[in-house]
Amino acid sequence: MRQAVWLVFGLILLALGAQGVIRLVVNQDAGALRWLPGGYFVQLGAYVAAALIGLRVAKHNRVRPDPHKHP
Repeated sequence: MRQAVWLVFGLILLALGAQGVIRLVVNQDAGALRWLPGGYFVQLGAYVAAALIGLRVAKHNRVRPDPHKHP
């Protein structure tokens, strides 16, 4: 159960980070990170970092089938 919660958290973080990068590159709208000081490149880096962290969390906590359970 715990792995599923971390998997969902990672996928949400990945989706928000990727959506933020696309929004920032296409529309120059910072979205949720508008409050972050430093300008365009700092906001872009924060979105990329969020997407990469989300990818890592989701990949590390993927739900694996139980090897002891036979179909």
